[in-house]
Amino acid sequence: MIENLKPFYNKTLRPAALFFSKAGFHPNHLTIIGLILFAVSGYYSSTGRWYSALILVIAGALMDGLDGVVARETGKKTKFGAILDSSCDRVTEIFLLFGIMLYYINETQPNLPAVIFCFTSLSGSVMVSYVKARCEGAGINCRRGIMQRPERLIILSFGLLTGPAIMFWILVILTFFTFITVVQRIFEASTACKRHGKKEKSPST
Repeated sequence: MIENLKPFYNKTLRPAALFFSKAGFHPNHLTIIGLILFAVSGYYSSTGRWYSALILVIAGALMDGLDGVVARETGKKTKFGAILDSSCDRVTEIFLLFGIMLYYINETQPNLPAVIFCFTSLSGSVMVSYVKARCEGAGINCRRGIMQRPERLIILSFGLLTGPAIMFWILVILTFFTFITVVQRIFEASTACKRHGKKEKSPST
C-alpha cells in the first residue's frame, strides 16, 4: 500500500540525504542511529511517556528511510548494508512493542489481554518479514500484503498519540492484519512457485 509512495518519499528525503552524506555519515551509521532511537522509544513507551516515544519513532523512521537514500546517492549500497538494515528493521519493532508490553504489565492492574495482543502483533510482524525473506531466499519476489512495515509503524504511532485505551485496539488490528498479510504472502509464493514449475516443464513438452 504505502510502498507505492516510496519514489515520492525518496525524492523528498534526497536533500537531507545529501546533507548527511556531505557531513560524513555512512548509510550504516544512519541505520544504527535509527535503531538507537527506536530502543529509547521502547523505553519511553514502557514508562508511559508515549508522546516522547512517538517523536523518537518518527525520528527513527526518518533515519531508516535516509540510510537507503544515502546509500543510493553516494554509491555505497552494499549487500551487508541491506542485511544490516533489514535486521535492524526487525529489532526496532521488537523494541517498540516490547516497551508497550512492559507498560501494560507494569500498570497497577496488569492488562493481560493487551500483553497478549502485544505478543501476537509482534509475532505477526516477524512472520510477515520472515515469509518475505524466505521467498527472496528462494528467488521469489514477494511484495504483497495489507500490513507491511510502514503501515505497522504508522498505526503504532497513532496508538502512541492517542493513548493506552486506543492502543489496545491498535494491537488487535495489528494482530489480525499482520496474519492476513502472512497468508497473502504465502498464497503469492504458492502462485509464483506454480508459475515457475510450469515454465520448467514447458521445454520438455
